Amino acid sequence: MNRTIVITTLLTLLVTAGCASTSEPPPSTTPDGLELVLSDKHSAVYMKPDAQFEIYQKFGIVPCQVAFRKNWQRDYNSGHRSSTQQVKQRDMDRIKTDLGEECTSFFTNALTEDPAYDLVTEWQGGEEVLLVFPNIVNLDVTSPDLNSPSMSRSYSASAGAMTLYLELIDAETSEVLMRAYDSKADPDSFVNYANRITNRQAADRMLKDWATRLRAAMDQTLRASADGA
Repeated sequence: MNRTIVITTLLTLLVTAGCASTSEPPPSTTPDGLELVLSDKHSAVYMKPDAQFEIYQKFGIVPCQVAFRKNWQRDYNSGHRSSTQQVKQRDMDRIKTDLGEECTSFFTNALTEDPAYDLVTEWQGGEEVLLVFPNIVNLDVTSPDLNSPSMSRSYSASAGAMTLYLELIDAETSEVLMRAYDSKADPDSFVNYANRITNRQAADRMLKDWATRLRAAMDQTLRASADGA
């Protein structure tokens, strides 16, 4: 397969196309030498010039890291005067741990579905291993489940929003070959009771979409290249 087609297919499948440009366009290059190759209102993709993804036969999943939107705790607590309804650090730690594990699981499952990719956790020098490093940033939970002794309930039309920050990294050199951002928000629907289960369901929908599109991108590029298509 022509390398230009390979890269174009990978990029268009990894991020969701937006309909307008942002007021402040992303920089054309990053400090580590990646170049902007695709951007729209909700996403951006940077790539190392002359990156060759088709050489990789083995893959690894780096455990997902999670970060809340800046000042999310302060903003949420400002609207909830009761201490039993306020977010504590332990609540944030639990949410980050649970979402990180869920994120890692979705990406791992996507690459181990038949026909499975060769996922490894160890490798030797000289082996071509591509690491998939998904991260969640700008996490904004509308109605977090706080395990509060209070009998109050939280209601919201949307569970919130988050941004996928995905890197593809050469395992031997630790060099980032591609970095992609894609923002998603749980679509507003009818106002409903929000709890840990409903929040997880909303997050799972977003994670499944991201993981499914990564798998589709890899199937249509890396395997097509290996088959000489």
